[in-house]
Amino acid sequence: MYHGFTELSKRLMRQGLEDDGLAWDFTSIGSGLGSRKISAKIIAKGPGIWAADPIVAAAELLSHEFGSPLKFQVGVKDGAQLKKGQTVLSLSGEAATLLAFERPLLNLASYLGGIAHQTRELVDQTEKAFRKNIGRAPAGITPPRVTSTRKTLPGYRDLAVYAVHCGGGHPHRVSLSGGVLIKENHIAAAGGIAKAIRGCRLVSPHGLKIEVEVRNLAELDQAIESHADAVLLDNFTPDLVKSAVKKIEKSGQKIIVEVSGGISLSNIGDYALPGVHVISSGSLTHSVKAIDLSLLVDD
Repeated sequence: MYHGFTELSKRLMRQGLEDDGLAWDFTSIGSGLGSRKISAKIIAKGPGIWAADPIVAAAELLSHEFGSPLKFQVGVKDGAQLKKGQTVLSLSGEAATLLAFERPLLNLASYLGGIAHQTRELVDQTEKAFRKNIGRAPAGITPPRVTSTRKTLPGYRDLAVYAVHCGGGHPHRVSLSGGVLIKENHIAAAGGIAKAIRGCRLVSPHGLKIEVEVRNLAELDQAIESHADAVLLDNFTPDLVKSAVKKIEKSGQKIIVEVSGGISLSNIGDYALPGVHVISSGSLTHSVKAIDLSLLVDD
């Protein structure tokens, strides 16, 4: 588990409980639950990937802080494939506390599971298509890595990236400081690709690569001439990607090639091509379908 994710999860869990008005749970009060002890299970109601260990750890810690400890027993590891009907975890404790924790726990776990599940599907499709597209590849040639983007909700970034990892993917830049990516608005503001690259090289740390977003082959030529370390081929067709790769190979420069723009499960395989190193998709975090989890109290 990555350091710090439990604290972030605690903050989000606590916010969920506050949003729910934990102190005014009239249903539990009216049902006379009091300090009655119960046990329950969380069941997967469909396929997915589990990516919620930090959420579970946070819920357990919070329950202790609230003076009503819950016990959790997780039956799967982060990154595990879930099957319909599978028991994901068991929990027990005072009924009012357990039922109050139910909704924020499931909301967060389902959301992260959705990101991990969608990532896994895209990674699998990429690897399958790459093997088909490249045929007998020389040793050391690997499929493009599938990455997320910075299209995450404020406050949820690190957990979203964690879920991408659980699904077999990678982050892009986790923040603006994680790399230099000169996009079309930067280019317009700077007065051209060459000026933008030159300016970034003057101020950025020596360890950061300079990546440039290009919209056509003419802009790619400019990026090559300015010795960009990486290029993002924005909304290129697969045939244009092949042409771009040939240009880069002809230049003799070792340039990282990323493709992005409208990438989905239906077309990602078309971009799993030799010479492509990264395929990025904002859909991994901005338009995922949460996996279906349900909490059921034991009879």
